[in-house]
Amino acid sequence: MKKIISSILVLYCGMFLLNSCDQELLEVQQHGALNPDTYYANASDADANQLIAAVYTTMYDMSGNSVTDGDDGVTRTANTNVNSQNAGSNGTFTSLYRVNYLCNLIIENLTPDTDIKKQVIGEAYFWRANAYVDLIIGWGTPPLVDHVLGPDELEPANGNTSELWAYVENSLAEAIALLPAKPGLGQQEAIGGRVTKGSASALLGKAMLYKKDYAAAVSALQPLISSGLYALEPVYLNLWHVASDFSDEYMWEWNMDDADQANFENQGDDRPIRLTWRAENVTVPGGLGVSGFGGADYGKDFYDFMLAHDGKNNRYRGTIWDYEDVLDRFVELGLAADRTSAIDEFWGAAPIMQNCQGYFRIKMVPWGPHPEIEGWVSDVYDWNWADNIHSKANWPGMRYSEVLLIYAEACLGAGTNAGEGLAAINEVRERAGIEPLGSYDLEDVKGERRAELVSEGVRYLDLKRWGDAASETAGLAAYTYTFEGYDGASADYLVTPTAVPEWSDFVVGRDELNPFPYNEMLLNPNIVQNPNW
Repeated sequence: MKKIISSILVLYCGMFLLNSCDQELLEVQQHGALNPDTYYANASDADANQLIAAVYTTMYDMSGNSVTDGDDGVTRTANTNVNSQNAGSNGTFTSLYRVNYLCNLIIENLTPDTDIKKQVIGEAYFWRANAYVDLIIGWGTPPLVDHVLGPDELEPANGNTSELWAYVENSLAEAIALLPAKPGLGQQEAIGGRVTKGSASALLGKAMLYKKDYAAAVSALQPLISSGLYALEPVYLNLWHVASDFSDEYMWEWNMDDADQANFENQGDDRPIRLTWRAENVTVPGGLGVSGFGGADYGKDFYDFMLAHDGKNNRYRGTIWDYEDVLDRFVELGLAADRTSAIDEFWGAAPIMQNCQGYFRIKMVPWGPHPEIEGWVSDVYDWNWADNIHSKANWPGMRYSEVLLIYAEACLGAGTNAGEGLAAINEVRERAGIEPLGSYDLEDVKGERRAELVSEGVRYLDLKRWGDAASETAGLAAYTYTFEGYDGASADYLVTPTAVPEWSDFVVGRDELNPFPYNEMLLNPNIVQNPNW
């Protein structure tokens, strides 16, 4: 019987026990345990869907967003005393190998004798490619595990970069061959929250961009863009809300149960808890509930950039509000008679908001119920929204706007398809509400990606691959800020800065890659640590 070893690092099976036990004992079939070879060989379509559901769940748990390590947030993750034992990326490393393992189990053992099983195998190819894109970007040379490991294969060395990218490309080629295609605009809901051929092509384009194989990125994305199967949501503010579930802009998404009777702890998205403004300090349109603990975490630098780049247009209004915007929104929704009463209604208790310079994240913040407003669609479960803000809006894994911007950048890098690249970046700009460009360069792409994809987990990666991380993030976390109010007469924000002496800036020659986790290296002495960790 083939051994089932979860990953190269074997944290799930206890590698230290495997190394110390008599291997013959491990060959004994446990009474009452189902032989995995038998299970996969006899799996029904329902069983196959359950197997891939475990992969979706694991990837969903890692699909959060962060501005903390870029240059757009008012606070960032501390960079002092970070090492291979306590790095925040350690858990992600382990989870990505678990995804790869679960996918390899499906690929190697599931019989493709029905359309559902073929789809599941295609999804497994997609998700193992996705896992390795993240591993390569994050760690550079992670060990390549292209099959379920046996007991004598538990200590693979660092991977070869070309072989690692080939693993991604080959996996996505298989995914594209097996996955169903979205039949047309507005047709994703029939497929549900599952990946498609278009999803795999989009991921391949992204992988080739990070590989710096720009010609391959162009080749992957050109047919996808010309297919007409995807389009931008006209109103940027609608994204990450129920109004955009199964939007033609979402390349793939995690589907939440919309029923108000759903078990919100299992079905709802709890990320809005981390994104909402402190409910004990402020009251906002729709309410926040008492569990919100996130923050208005965009800083003045990002606000100034957005104002200069976009002005107060479509994308700006779906991303960041200043205090004036918040007050105007109260009046617009009829929640205050005038701006003076809106000021009073905005603050709940003492006018203090930590980690805020007076600029408020609106992107991804859930909309609460407003029965008094005709046509209003709430994102939260009505029966419990006041105590726990869990959103029933679907969460996109990648958006078509990113596909367009990848294509525009790849055209520049490849020195080809300049007109198509210009059309792609202008499509994003026009939805944002800003003027199209007559020509474009890399600086234009950089600005567009910053404005369009803020909080989507790509900014810091962009800065690193462009070589801009050290300069763009220098000194940005030297202070934390407390927003203490607003002087409407002079339009001055009352902000108190507090020095953060323990912060250190981006370390050139080290922070381009994450450290391989210390515990993993103890189990596998063949892994060579990344430089200067």
